[in-house]
Amino acid sequence: MELTKVCYIWTLLSFLLFQCLMEGSSQQTSFELPVQLVGFPFIIMAVRLTNFVKKLSYALSPATYRSRNRRELTYLSESAEPFDVLEVEKYVVAEFGEKACIFERVCAHYATRARAQPRPQLDWPDVFSQYKRSPDQAKEYYLLSVFLGDIVGSPQLCHQLGKRRSCEDQQFVLA
Repeated sequence: MELTKVCYIWTLLSFLLFQCLMEGSSQQTSFELPVQLVGFPFIIMAVRLTNFVKKLSYALSPATYRSRNRRELTYLSESAEPFDVLEVEKYVVAEFGEKACIFERVCAHYATRARAQPRPQLDWPDVFSQYKRSPDQAKEYYLLSVFLGDIVGSPQLCHQLGKRRSCEDQQFVLA
């Protein structure tokens, strides 16, 4: 915003300076230059320059990209599911292998939290304590379930993935 104020002040001062020069030159010579001939193009250029500087300062400001209120993901209604379970399952299997599984309860818990509050912070001490208590083979799948629930925010997807790839079927039990 400071840059915009500087541009406005610069425009005003240059316009006043231009008027002073025009008054001083008209007293010295008998030839008068019409103010509209020089004034209007000067005003148009000053406005365009000011708009350019405003847009440039907006684009270069880090706060522009930190504020995500307008770009916040909007959740669809409960009936419309934006994710295809088969595609998500294929992606999980491709990334984590054939033994990949989802803790349905954990995933649904974090998905419900994500829906209730826009961009809630994870309870990291709780996440890490559960991570430490989980069996060594299940640690990776526990974190997968947490992040899948938190990022996607769809309890229905968690339940469907839990039916298809349940960690309880593979004898992983969380404390």
